[in-house]
Amino acid sequence: MAIEEKSVKELQVVVFKLENSYYGVHILQVQEIIKMADITKLPNTPYFIEGVVNLRGKIIPVMDLRKRFGLSTVEITREFKILILKTEELEFGVLVDDISEVEKIPVNIIENPPKIISGINGEFINGIAKTEGRLLILLDIEKILSVEEKEVLKDIE
Repeated sequence: MAIEEKSVKELQVVVFKLENSYYGVHILQVQEIIKMADITKLPNTPYFIEGVVNLRGKIIPVMDLRKRFGLSTVEITREFKILILKTEELEFGVLVDDISEVEKIPVNIIENPPKIISGINGEFINGIAKTEGRLLILLDIEKILSVEEKEVLKDIE
């Protein structure tokens, strides 16, 4: 009797917390995680851009995901973390409450987001994974920013 091999494809994601919800970003899109740093405010930037940080001599724009996602805002403290993400076009940081872990998610537990949130405002949600004890919202960072917003961030870099 042959041993039946089951291979389940997995997605490796960095899990972070934002207002009591868990989000995941594909690990290949995460450059690094840094502790909260001094953020320099910039005039005339989109409302969800907190400012810029100096990361080893490189200027990185930092986005407040709470503002971008329309969540309630809170005072930014030293407990926050900055997740440095990279797309094909740019590199930027996002403020998150906490980084949870790197997790392997079997692709068979990922479902499409409900239609009510998959419209224009939810197009950056790739799917929702049902893991043990929680739901994990998987983000497509290529779609978090509009074309115009990407151009603004490129000008900041």
